[in-house]
Amino acid sequence: MCKKMKLWAAGTLGVMLAGLVSVNVYALDAKDVVGTWYVNGLSMDGENTFHPEMMGMEITFNFTEDGKGEMTNAMEYSDPEVEEMEWKIDGDKVLITKNDETVEGEYSDGTISMDADGMYFIMNQEKEEYEPYVPGNAVEEPKLEDFNGEWKSTLMDAFGMQMPTAAGLSDVEMTISISDGKASLVMIESAVETKVDLEGDLEGNALILKSTTEKEEDSESYTLVSTDVMKFYLLEDGNLCFTTEDSMDDEASDTVDAADTADTADTADATDAEEALDGDDEYDFGDIDFTIKIYFEKLVVE
Repeated sequence: MCKKMKLWAAGTLGVMLAGLVSVNVYALDAKDVVGTWYVNGLSMDGENTFHPEMMGMEITFNFTEDGKGEMTNAMEYSDPEVEEMEWKIDGDKVLITKNDETVEGEYSDGTISMDADGMYFIMNQEKEEYEPYVPGNAVEEPKLEDFNGEWKSTLMDAFGMQMPTAAGLSDVEMTISISDGKASLVMIESAVETKVDLEGDLEGNALILKSTTEKEEDSESYTLVSTDVMKFYLLEDGNLCFTTEDSMDDEASDTVDAADTADTADTADATDAEEALDGDDEYDFGDIDFTIKIYFEKLVVE
């Protein structure tokens, strides 16, 4: 290669490298930040992300040109909480100071991500509409073997909210292995693991499983979900649903299990007692559904 050709090649390579540097290094400007930002994703572990509206929340950050702004947290059934903040740019980061604490927000491709004391925020200037999971109908005439397989919980529907069971929010995580009416359940609730063996059969289109594991005499701790008697439905979308009520049925069931009736009575008594203690008999829960449903995805198809 002649000397002129070498110089031309070196010059071309230099231009290409300069172009790469200019592409990869972005100088964040205030105009990129000023405005309203919507939190479209939250995470408790940095991996499993969920939309804030799953928890009935809408969170916004409003950045103003004078380096100030507001964070607004609006929740259902309560007035919005508004907190003042200050912000500034440091390289490709947005430093947000609120209540004398500063957190770093990383800017990339129109997204600001930040870790605020273990809660991860992902926000954009366009609001993403939340679409809740709409379960399929219960299979009308399932066979016992249709329930067979390894199932892992993905979502809990309770108290008018949908919460992912893997994000540390619902506080309940389950895996269940079912084989011809026999099952082994592993439930993690409040970081406490419980293993239960169950056995049962079809009643209508539901698989009713009853615990065959003896409880410890001192096991009086509160659990959100009872494993004494569990009712599962196979859904047309391929998922499995555990429910605490007969709400999956189109018609009211005439054969309510005695244990379910006792649990309902105990829950009603406990609610009445709490209201009496609080002296808040006028509190209106509105249309909140207190039925708990947990949805499972199949891990192993047999």
